[in-house]
Amino acid sequence: MKETKCEHCSDWTDGHQENCNNCGKRLNDRHLSEIEARESIEMRGLPLIKIDPDTPFIKKGFLQVLRFIQLIFFSIISMVAAMASSTVH
Repeated sequence: MKETKCEHCSDWTDGHQENCNNCGKRLNDRHLSEIEARESIEMRGLPLIKIDPDTPFIKKGFLQVLRFIQLIFFSIISMVAAMASSTVH
């Protein structure tokens, strides 16, 4: 059984629960709020153009071409950055 000490009331409670049995506040509040803040800041994936499923067919084709150009641009920038970092070391 995993026990966690509550940050608010300093009482030991079951660590598998989200809230404290004694005071009812959220367990590991600092840790979870730090993770949420980090996830909101971090950029995950490439910032590609969004294509909605409701857009017309011709516009989807045009956006797919633009997305492909974006991927080529990002790959060129990545290669330049890799070459620049390899020449520095």
